[in-house]
Amino acid sequence: MRNLIFYIIPMQKYIFISATAFVLFACGGSDSGNKSELLNIPTDMPDICQNVDFSVDKDMRRECGVKPVRYQAYRNVPMQRHLINPSQASLVKTGDRIEIRFPNTFPVVLNPLQVAGVTFSDSKRLAKIENTMEYKEFYTENKERYKLFKLMIPSDTEPKKENLLCFRVPELKGSDRTRSVAMAVQMEMLPCETLDELVTKHSK
Repeated sequence: MRNLIFYIIPMQKYIFISATAFVLFACGGSDSGNKSELLNIPTDMPDICQNVDFSVDKDMRRECGVKPVRYQAYRNVPMQRHLINPSQASLVKTGDRIEIRFPNTFPVVLNPLQVAGVTFSDSKRLAKIENTMEYKEFYTENKERYKLFKLMIPSDTEPKKENLLCFRVPELKGSDRTRSVAMAVQMEMLPCETLDELVTKHSK
């Protein structure tokens, strides 16, 4: 009889532990499924949609063009981070490709090292990048007009890094100015050392 009791008690404990583990696993799997819902969020949404957390406010998804996406396709879903300056500018990461986008211009492709430490994720989408911008405008001795600006984009990761990006705004003349209303223009990217030299030489 003692031997019988010896075998029954461990079996009861084993069944109880196994059932408990199963319940915990099932609950954990359910929670992770809710939290890991993958969404395709457009990068050209209207202003009313820009600050919406679509994982919470699901009623806004249809109005803003947000759709669920399969995990296999998630790598190719654009991830966007807005800058505070200039207005409506943003960084967009699709797979391994990163672009900087300005209003009414074609996207400019960046080397990932040019925005080192900037992270892209659903949780970061609503957090605007606290960047700074310096703008300079002047004419050269030959009456050539320059409109230049420098962006300092800080990293999210530690240690903090200041990523510098420099651009020249294209000068539109005659019919080009009229066409630009309906068509985007190409922003010219230039080395920041060149920008600094131009500003030192020509800016008063």
